[in-house]
Amino acid sequence: MQAQPLANRTGTISSTGHVDLWRPMVNLLWSLLDDVVRGEDNPHLVDDAHGYFDEVLQHRESGGFQPKPDVREAEALARYFTERLRLQNLAEDLARAKVVEMRRKDGSEPPRGSLNQLAKLLDQRQAEPFGRPLVGRMVLTFHPTESTRRTILQHIRKLGQLLDPASGVSVAHAQHDTQIFRLREEIRALWRTPSRRQDRPTVLDEVELGIFYLEHSLFSMLPDLLLELDQVLARHRLGRIDWAVDSWIGGDRDGHPQVTAQVTEHTLRRHQETILRLYQPLLDDLERTLTASDRYLEKSEQCRRWIALLAEEFPDVADVLARRYPMEPLRQMVGLMRERLAATLNHDPRGYRQAHQFRQDVEQLGRFWDADPDRWPYELKRLLRQIDIFGFHLASLDIRQHSRVHIEGVVDLAGEEYRTLSERDKMKVLAQLIEHPPAWIPSSSVTAELKETFQVISQARRQYGPRAVSRYLVSMAHHASDLLAVLALGRAVDPELSLDIIPLVETLDDLENAVVILDQAFQEPVWRQHLQSRQFYQEVMLGYSDSTKDAGTFTASWKIYQAQNQLMLWAEQHGVTLGFFHGRGGALGRGGGPTSYAILGQPPKTRLSPLRMTQQGEVLSQKFLLPSLAWRSLELMTVAHVQHAADPGWEPDADTVGWMDHLGDLAVKTYRELVHAPGFWEYFLAVTPIREMSALNWGSRPSWREQFCWDDLRAIPWVFAWTQNRMGIPAWYGAGTALDQALSQPEGLSRIQMLRRQWPFLNTMLHNLELALVKSDDMVAEAYQSLATPELKDRFWPLIQEERRRLTNALQAISGGPPLSGQPRLKTAVTWRNPQVDALNYLQIELLKTYRATEDPKLLPILSQTMEGIALGLRNTG
Repeated sequence: MQAQPLANRTGTISSTGHVDLWRPMVNLLWSLLDDVVRGEDNPHLVDDAHGYFDEVLQHRESGGFQPKPDVREAEALARYFTERLRLQNLAEDLARAKVVEMRRKDGSEPPRGSLNQLAKLLDQRQAEPFGRPLVGRMVLTFHPTESTRRTILQHIRKLGQLLDPASGVSVAHAQHDTQIFRLREEIRALWRTPSRRQDRPTVLDEVELGIFYLEHSLFSMLPDLLLELDQVLARHRLGRIDWAVDSWIGGDRDGHPQVTAQVTEHTLRRHQETILRLYQPLLDDLERTLTASDRYLEKSEQCRRWIALLAEEFPDVADVLARRYPMEPLRQMVGLMRERLAATLNHDPRGYRQAHQFRQDVEQLGRFWDADPDRWPYELKRLLRQIDIFGFHLASLDIRQHSRVHIEGVVDLAGEEYRTLSERDKMKVLAQLIEHPPAWIPSSSVTAELKETFQVISQARRQYGPRAVSRYLVSMAHHASDLLAVLALGRAVDPELSLDIIPLVETLDDLENAVVILDQAFQEPVWRQHLQSRQFYQEVMLGYSDSTKDAGTFTASWKIYQAQNQLMLWAEQHGVTLGFFHGRGGALGRGGGPTSYAILGQPPKTRLSPLRMTQQGEVLSQKFLLPSLAWRSLELMTVAHVQHAADPGWEPDADTVGWMDHLGDLAVKTYRELVHAPGFWEYFLAVTPIREMSALNWGSRPSWREQFCWDDLRAIPWVFAWTQNRMGIPAWYGAGTALDQALSQPEGLSRIQMLRRQWPFLNTMLHNLELALVKSDDMVAEAYQSLATPELKDRFWPLIQEERRRLTNALQAISGGPPLSGQPRLKTAVTWRNPQVDALNYLQIELLKTYRATEDPKLLPILSQTMEGIALGLRNTG
């Protein structure tokens, strides 16, 4: 007898419209998976898995004996539950996108963060014009906990295309044998594909995956969305929004020995090859669209002269086009442009030297077609927007390096004594180096690679255009000299090199010192001259990962908010345009949570500031794997950007700032008392799979900078480890004490509730804390305590439970109900996932016990499978 689908046995799915769409889709996928597994593998696996799940579910509902899975079956069970969660994610994402689309069409209340809702909000209030374009960038990054192979993602993309009504089979009509066959065979291919990597991926593998998202989703979805958004903004005369895509993949070398100058050079070349190839079929489309004869064209004689001029470069092609389209000059023009673009790809000197030349020709096509740009064909408008976004560089590549490496480079230029100079004397030395660049003779392989990196940057800007590489980020920028060092090194390679040099302020101390760093740099004439060459634009990157690892999420979030306000005041005083780069991770413990909420929660003073935000790791597949998901994700981000600019929200008064400072001090004190307590590092190693994860072939980047210790452990694996065991400490610990103290004050509850209603920042913080509590799980976390010694468990577990109790009670008091009670769809999805993820957690616990007792390397791949499945179920790695 076929086992009943698990979705029908959890008893936790509410009957919302979203679930009504989701339930049949996931049940279809799961039943097909069961059919495939019975035919491809052990015929008893499905029944065994369902039996094991019954034990897990009974334990969750009644608190009975903890399930003890047989380690001998762990590999098959882990794979089975991982694939179910993978298919469930797909079904839920497609259903969510479908609900939004249905609400767009039926005229009901516009979906949150949609273009329709934005238009309605702008109709209700008179927003002031922006004055300058709103500049936004999404920045693609990878990290050491990227768990899913590209091959698996491609299979999921195919399934999504089959299930998307716009492009294939809808569930409602998936009854025909042929349609079911297509779905089943794709699931069969998915099941047969190894889900784990045999070797650690290289940086070049990650570069190709980044290009995959750009090519298959972002290249089409982002310009389409911006063209629609342009219309909304034009109707309200607000201005223009300028969004594009940047990338760290292949440029981020901080603590990553595989990112070399050669890798960066290869990345830039692949970016250009890809974008030039992507433009070719768009010109084919234009050739089929711009078929007007001479008599309908504007300035037809000028068009003929343009054709004659380019025909001198490509006479054979021009002759063929003239015979093929004798009365359709625009088609001849497009054909010659296509040939010139191909010459660019082949490095032929007859090709376009820069993207703006290509854009001028496309725009000239439009002028010949019609004097009114509003009457240009959509394909032409879209291509113009694509060139604006992607140029000849596809995605602008950020370069990042640690400040200590730059010190090594300056020592090459100034001598060993530079290390011991005071900050003031360092600035004098650097000013001299900038004004009179010396020859750079590297003294080590480290500085030789650094010099070669600057040479690659200089060459790329000449070859691919200045947008190919325009930003250089300095990790752990503690002093103004850390910024001037990059300027000095760049000038030593190319006196004309001009980049945005961006400090990455990561720790609590650096956040509080950020204004001092910029101000001290600004006092130096050479730095002011540099800023003048950049139109007095200065960007600052705000590091959510290390600040949260350092101080906990409550205090880090508040200090980042405060740092932005203080930096904006400084910028206004000095005539500097300030942009902010938010280095947010996917997980809540690294500044994660809904991107649109995060944008709306920024300080009002930043409303017109250029905005950049990272999109990391598993977030890329969740948001951009399928076109419908990409559209919705981009819509939420860009609409939030416009909404924040048009209605920036409430600014806290001095009393509220002092109150938040006090709560932040309480939260960080509580957090640090835990993570810096004697024995906590050993506790961390025991109750999380951090050591085992570090041995796996996931991302290319190492999990630590130099040594495997607290100081050098990256924030990403730190958060990942706590996510895996369902404790989630970085996402919430310390906030319970702070909020409990706030509520104990007279009228504390009414104050917080009032602030939550009017202050987007606090609303976002409280929402993310609620989400963190729902994603973590006390019952499962307690099971991981069996991995620690009794002494360590007794020392730390009661503290963690008590802080969680404080936070739970505080959030329930503030919201008037359980966490996320105001968002039933999200709460339903998370609650429904919990028992399924439990099954993988209990498998992981038993595997960790066995592996640590035996050190059997055959268990590591199975542990990897549980980690991927848990990450899929929680929709977070690090």
